[in-house]
Amino acid sequence: MKHTSPSPRSVTMEDVARDAGVSRALVSLVMRESPKVSPAKRRAVLESAAALGYSPNRLASRLASHRTKTLGVLFLDLHNSVFADIYDGITEGLAGSGNQVMVAVGSADPGTELEAVRSFVDLRVDGVLLAGYTGTSAELAAALRGTPAVVITREMEVDGVDSVLTDDFRSGALAVEHLYNLGHRRIAHFDISDWLPYADRRNGYLQAMQEFGLEPQLVHSDMTERGGRAVMEQFLESGATLPTAVFAHNDLTAIGIMEALVSRGLSVPGDMAVVGCDNIEAGASPLVGLTSIDQHAGELGRVAAQTMLDRIAGAAGPTAVRKLEPALMVRRSSDPAA
Repeated sequence: MKHTSPSPRSVTMEDVARDAGVSRALVSLVMRESPKVSPAKRRAVLESAAALGYSPNRLASRLASHRTKTLGVLFLDLHNSVFADIYDGITEGLAGSGNQVMVAVGSADPGTELEAVRSFVDLRVDGVLLAGYTGTSAELAAALRGTPAVVITREMEVDGVDSVLTDDFRSGALAVEHLYNLGHRRIAHFDISDWLPYADRRNGYLQAMQEFGLEPQLVHSDMTERGGRAVMEQFLESGATLPTAVFAHNDLTAIGIMEALVSRGLSVPGDMAVVGCDNIEAGASPLVGLTSIDQHAGELGRVAAQTMLDRIAGAAGPTAVRKLEPALMVRRSSDPAA
C-alpha cells in the first residue's frame, strides 16, 4: 500500500481506493460499515483513509437513502429559558435515534420564521419542530412543502403537522382560581400583544373572572422582564387604583412586575400578589419565589420529539394533538403564609 501526501483538495473515495489498491465500491462498503468486507480489506481501507485525511460525506450518503437524519428546530425566543427547557426535552427525546438538530430563532417575526422553515426544507431536513410559532397555518403549510412538522405550545390545523401543547386556557383559569381563593377580587392580567396567536391564557383568565363575578383588567406588555417592569412602573405612576393581584402571561413578565413593586417599597405578596406562567428555573429560585403555572416545558419537548420520530418512521394516521395539563406551583409571591 502506497501512502501519498494529503492533497489540498478534498480527498475522495477514488483517492482512498487507489491508495489501498481496491475498488471504489469496496471503499463505499467499508464506509457504510457493511459486514460483507473482510477484516484485512477493511483495515487496509481505513488505514488509507486515515493517512489521506478522508472524511466521509455523510450528507451525500444520507440523501442517497432519502433521509438526512437531521431535524430543524425553530424557537420563538432564546432569551426566555422556557425554550431552553423545551430544547433539553427535545434532545432527550431524540437521544439514541441518530438524529441531529439545526436550530433557528424566529423572534416573533412571522417573516423570519417562514424564512427559517424554508431554509430547513431546502436543506432536506427530515422534519421541523416549531416552539412558539406565530405565523398562520396557510403560510406554514406553504413553507413546509410536505415536510413533517410538530408545533409546540400551539394547536394548529395543518395537514402533516402535529401539535404538542399545555392547556393554556386552563392555565389562565388556574391562576384566577388560586388568587380568588386567597381573597383577591381585583385581579389584573398582564397580557401579550393582541396580534400574537396565543390568546388562550387570556381567555381562561377572562372566563374565570366572569364566573366569579369579577371585573377583568387587561394590561398589555411584551413578554420580557424589562417590559413587565416598565408597564408596572407606568401603572404605579398613573395614580389608578391598583389591583391586589396580577397574573402575568409568562414568568419573565412576572419577575419584571415584582422588580417594579419592590423598587417602590411595596411588598410581594403583602401589597400585591403575583402569579406567572411557565415555571422557569429563575422564577422558582428561593430568591424570587414566584408562584407559577407549570407548562411542563421539558415534557413538551420530549413528547414533540417522540411524535416527530413516529412520523418520520412512517406512522400513519391523522394529525395528532397532544395536550398536557398545567400545574399550579405555589411559592412566596402569592402565599401570605410564606
